[in-house]
Amino acid sequence: MLSKTTEKTLKRILQAARGVLIEYGYAGFTTRRVAEVAAISPGNLSYHFATKRELLQALIAQLVADYAAQFRAILSSAEIPAGQELQHLVQWLLTDALTEEGVNTFRELWAMSLHDTYIRHAIDDLYDTLMEIVAELLQRAHPNVDADAIREVVQCLALISEGSIVLYGTRRERAVSFERIIELTTSLLERIAPELQITVPPRADRS
Repeated sequence: MLSKTTEKTLKRILQAARGVLIEYGYAGFTTRRVAEVAAISPGNLSYHFATKRELLQALIAQLVADYAAQFRAILSSAEIPAGQELQHLVQWLLTDALTEEGVNTFRELWAMSLHDTYIRHAIDDLYDTLMEIVAELLQRAHPNVDADAIREVVQCLALISEGSIVLYGTRRERAVSFERIIELTTSLLERIAPELQITVPPRADRS
């Protein structure tokens, strides 16, 4: 079991690592720079993470934990009416995807994965793990819905979410507004699995 001091140090290192990745990109991501931002010595950082690859793998694992916690909070919330869990997830996930932190983090990790097999596998595992967690949570909320239909919904949502980073991440103004994309995504998922009882919100331009 880790001591509280070690836990705080690891948390600071991983926060610094994400900050460096966002600010300097994969080309400028170095353990020395991460140590500087974390306000620790390079030797202290290497004690916890011997290589840059290990540090990146730990950062990806932390992303999995953070997103999993958020998904559980949304899909297990007693404040969300039954049948509206997926609608809230769509709204949160697509909105979160276009935050500066989200866009920069994932674009840089994708770039790294093109040059490092281990990082590529870690990113692939991230998506598989999170999709499985969301599918399990939706299945728990809707036990009578076919498991394959739920997986199709989840994977479709993941595809749209990640694609939105590419299409809207650095250019929000396009022929179709991102707000409309969120509406269309909700409608599409309702067609795939109407048993999930998704409530499609009215278009903003409707009276």
